[in-house]
Amino acid sequence: MNNRLAEELNELLTGDFPAETVKIFREKLAEGELTRDENPRRHLCAFFAAYDQKNQKVFIGDHKKSGLWLFNGGHIDRGESLNETVKREILEEWGLNADDLIISAPSFLTLAEIDNPLRQTCRLHFDIWHFVDADLRNFSPDQEKLLKEFHRVEWLDLKEAREKVIDPGTLEALDFIEKKLF
Repeated sequence: MNNRLAEELNELLTGDFPAETVKIFREKLAEGELTRDENPRRHLCAFFAAYDQKNQKVFIGDHKKSGLWLFNGGHIDRGESLNETVKREILEEWGLNADDLIISAPSFLTLAEIDNPLRQTCRLHFDIWHFVDADLRNFSPDQEKLLKEFHRVEWLDLKEAREKVIDPGTLEALDFIEKKLF
């Protein structure tokens, strides 16, 4: 098991999160096998959701593998910390250096049941959310990298995003953004 990741998760779970969510994350922590490498069906993931507070928009896309409108994110690799995962995934998906961005500490948790057996071995994601404060006018991720995982990505206001999103965790993240960041 990745002790550093387990320590980070244990510390994170002392935060202000719903008791039932914390209970389920603590059970996963006790079970171990936190990464996809260790447990392809049930593992931790890190999301990084870009939002523009001034323009009240979020950067979200139509994900190829899942067929859902989602924020960017990915699986935590064996041996990685949460921060290392977010930096790697931002470089992989956006082609940007995370050190040049304003990224929140992990501040939101969701669980995502995955029911796409023909395309994904995953069955349950334990999602740890970071939020990226971005200015849509100056935010310029690499389109080629984005299009490897998404059919398209857009800056949408919350109403537009909610019309496209059906994933419960992503809807919860939109609610979080509206209540805490806008």
